[in-house]
Amino acid sequence: MKRIIILLISLAFGEISLHAQTYTDHHIHLQDSETVQLGFRMLKAFKETPKHIDSLVLNADTVIKRLDGAKFQSAWILSNAYWFGSPMTPVEDEYTVVKRQNDWIAAEAKRYPTRLKAFMSINPLKPYALEEIKRCGESKRFAGLKMHFANSKVNLQNKADVAKLKQVFAAASQYHLMLLVHFRSAKKWSGTTNTTVLLNDLMPYAKNTKVIIAHMAGWGGYDRPTNAALKLIAQWLKQSPTHRKNLYLELSAVLEAKASKDDLPIAVLKKRISEIGTGNILFGTDYPLIDIKPYVSLLEQKLGKPLVQQVLNNPSPE
Repeated sequence: MKRIIILLISLAFGEISLHAQTYTDHHIHLQDSETVQLGFRMLKAFKETPKHIDSLVLNADTVIKRLDGAKFQSAWILSNAYWFGSPMTPVEDEYTVVKRQNDWIAAEAKRYPTRLKAFMSINPLKPYALEEIKRCGESKRFAGLKMHFANSKVNLQNKADVAKLKQVFAAASQYHLMLLVHFRSAKKWSGTTNTTVLLNDLMPYAKNTKVIIAHMAGWGGYDRPTNAALKLIAQWLKQSPTHRKNLYLELSAVLEAKASKDDLPIAVLKKRISEIGTGNILFGTDYPLIDIKPYVSLLEQKLGKPLVQQVLNNPSPE
């Protein structure tokens, strides 16, 4: 009923067409000029060649245009503030820039309040992390908190890092901020060991919110460590209805047009999805990495239209 009311309000204000679906892209990155400049630094650090889209400012209007083109109703837009807290690309007056980035994404979401939800972001290991969660949480402008364990150099085998993350998860839960987590932090990474820490040590601190694991617990593609992580998550979800209401995964960047040599057969991923249940899986693109239409087409080709339709039909957690 709530989704129907939102749709009717959107129609009344002319925000969506009559042909739009109530589908959501749960993983979109915008970029202002400040992010574009830092992005070039990051690409240089990784010895990667910039693409044309890396030089463009991508704002709320950009998102709405692509949503309308794909007949999608809404999107989660993610702050890039955590980039500015990354040890890989240090910046001056870091916390000021982090606040500015989070405020910008909130302002962009406010322009289309029935269609866009803003996610603040931080490096969870920074001294200002809890202060920024409090500031953003009290402002009531954000639906959630995005974290990127690889970009922030989080190590779940480090007790000090885990202790800080417990505080971050608890703070997000206190302010009812959903947690969207890029969980995988390294190429050489134990899916079993790290997922055990996530489920046993961190999830108990997020009881009053939802946790969404990006990229199906990987970081693009679908290899053995990612598969090991999903096996444990599937088992954990089956243990309790409460678990199933608390933890979700999303499909952004999982499949590529050309599979890498490390990718497992699609049948393995489909088996994990079957074990998890499509009701706990959300659609996302990781835009500007890929746009909605080509990614939906790729998913349908690899996973089958019925499965993809089930995922698209899922309501967004709140």
